[in-house]
Amino acid sequence: MYYVDSHIHLSDKYYQKYHRIIFDYMRQANVQSICVSEDYNSSLGTLSLKEKFFKDSDLLRVFVGIHPQFAAVSSDLRLFECLFQSKHDFIAGIGEIGLDPTYTNLDPSNTPEKQKIVFEKMLSLAETNNKPVSLHSRRSVNEILEILPSYKIRNAVFHWYDGNKSNLKRINDRGYFVSFGPYLLYSNDKHTLLKESDINLILIETDGPVKYRNCFDGVLTSPSLVVTIVYFASILLKKSFEELSEILYENSTRFVN
Repeated sequence: MYYVDSHIHLSDKYYQKYHRIIFDYMRQANVQSICVSEDYNSSLGTLSLKEKFFKDSDLLRVFVGIHPQFAAVSSDLRLFECLFQSKHDFIAGIGEIGLDPTYTNLDPSNTPEKQKIVFEKMLSLAETNNKPVSLHSRRSVNEILEILPSYKIRNAVFHWYDGNKSNLKRINDRGYFVSFGPYLLYSNDKHTLLKESDINLILIETDGPVKYRNCFDGVLTSPSLVVTIVYFASILLKKSFEELSEILYENSTRFVN
């Protein structure tokens, strides 16, 4: 049996002292991690993990990108493009990318226009190089759904989907994926969204090192949580654990490959 954590930030400094433990677990439990990035430095860090620990293995898949939080750093975009071209063969996708007005409120220099320029540059790279994308869509699902059709994007996932059922249908109707995390175990509204999703367009994620509440209070967010999420999702969707595990793995493989 294979499992996939479709969105985790393993290059984050929080994980440095846990890398060996996490990577041993991934190998022993057959858990693949799609390791996303947020800026030039984290993209470099993610690529370094791949080359150092998983050079000949698909258990770690590299996604590089510039998160909307860092769209105002213009030098990152130039450096990122050079990095992308030089490490193209190691890169499985582009992410975490998107739009988020929250960051404009926190930093007026991070304007919606700058975020859109960076986002569309990331989408252009994905289109040109036939790469899937992992999307950050907090408070911006409508805007992203307006932009995406302008690009021939092979596959896209709305990571940590937190929108309404109407937009969820629009996302699935266009063949885009949505992903769900450990909050499924204690969030009733996410139960509803999971059940409303096209089962063939669902992915599972942890978004580590984000911390979770309730039953996960004090628990290290790592790929080891994926099996628990799959089990609980199987109960919600009234599928056997084995059947849903196979469906989710096939979804993840289709998303990346």
